[in-house]
Amino acid sequence: MSPETKARLLASMNAGRLLVVCGAGLSMAAPSNLPSARAVAERCFDKYKLESDPNCDVALRSDLEVLAEHFAGLNTLKSVFIECLVPWSAFVRPSNAGHAAVADFLITRAAVAGISSNYDTLIERQAWDYGFDFRGALDGDEAIVDAVRQAPLLKFHGCSHRDRLCTVWARSQLTDPVIAARIEKTKTWMAANLRQKDLLVVGFWSDWEYLNGIIGAALTDVNPLTVTVIDLSPADILQEKAPELWQLAHGQNVTFEHVQESGAEALDELRRAFSTNYLRQVLDAGRVVFENATGIACDPAWLDVANFDSETLYGWRRDAEGVPASQPATRIRPGNCEALGFFHLLLRHAGATQRTDGYELNGRLIRVINGAESILGSLRAKFIEPPALLVSAEIIVAVGATDLGVPSNVVRAGRAGDLIRPDASGTWFDLPGARAELNI
Repeated sequence: MSPETKARLLASMNAGRLLVVCGAGLSMAAPSNLPSARAVAERCFDKYKLESDPNCDVALRSDLEVLAEHFAGLNTLKSVFIECLVPWSAFVRPSNAGHAAVADFLITRAAVAGISSNYDTLIERQAWDYGFDFRGALDGDEAIVDAVRQAPLLKFHGCSHRDRLCTVWARSQLTDPVIAARIEKTKTWMAANLRQKDLLVVGFWSDWEYLNGIIGAALTDVNPLTVTVIDLSPADILQEKAPELWQLAHGQNVTFEHVQESGAEALDELRRAFSTNYLRQVLDAGRVVFENATGIACDPAWLDVANFDSETLYGWRRDAEGVPASQPATRIRPGNCEALGFFHLLLRHAGATQRTDGYELNGRLIRVINGAESILGSLRAKFIEPPALLVSAEIIVAVGATDLGVPSNVVRAGRAGDLIRPDASGTWFDLPGARAELNI
């Protein structure tokens, strides 16, 4: 992804205009490695032929929609195909970096919404792992409810964990009353909430062709301003497999760009840029205070963020929000961080080096947390993290917290590897205490 494309998408996030559209290609990236539509069809066919019908027409084996329609014609689509043949266990895989990016964007509302054609719960699973009570919506009405606490994730074709029998596998299902009602509610919600947004389409042009057509028709009335497609397929394949989406992307006054990369990798790259910009804002918030307090001009290099991986940068964002590893980062922009940025710049001026878990200064490991509007003892109690997540910092600085001099509890300090969850590790300081301890 070019720097220009990243800048454009980040600007769309900050303007509240980015809509992420996810397809099967996203979940096929490692380590998720979910099967393609053809692979699902082959597994369903082979199981059915082996267990029930040795004479089943082999022509059904490679086309998922045709195979599903075969069972719909037998009136066994739900009872046999969906319940017994679909390899649902193959959809239970680890999330990949692309799922993590989408989950992060929806929790922080960096994206106004997500639309997914995937039955899996890998985006939801990643959000749960971050500590967020996340739910995918099955129609527009549920999306409206979800919007109170998160940017909605609309699962247009159903969900493997929610009402599995009403997942969409064949065109004939579109007349099913439940599915038809969901589609109409979804179209109404999309027309009301998603008009003239910037579409980021990831891994959608896949071999699930009939699903492409359904969602392409539903998106017709949203009139996007820009469409950015991230897909490894060449342009002629994209146009052939999803003509409705291709026409939408090339509509009048629509700016179109095709990024020929892995969707998961490109999303992870965009997320790193998002996190880096967030942390630069934290640092910049303390620049004026630092210069006024010290009389020293801020070196532009002190505003640089190390080229860490996405999860490390996410951990830094959590600390900048003042939340432990059991809770998610929820802010699209930093807040209450003037003093926090000031202390970061003090450390950098003193020669501290960035590490994945904080800073190293004169052989001492330091973790910096936003403690604005908190009592130091209470904040320390919140950071009683599982032993496997304990960082090695010996000094934890809760910038902005008030130290009342009263311990929050009498549990011993923690050590990595302990079987029993211990107290928050390291020695905790407020800002004045840390400056005195570190002599900065």
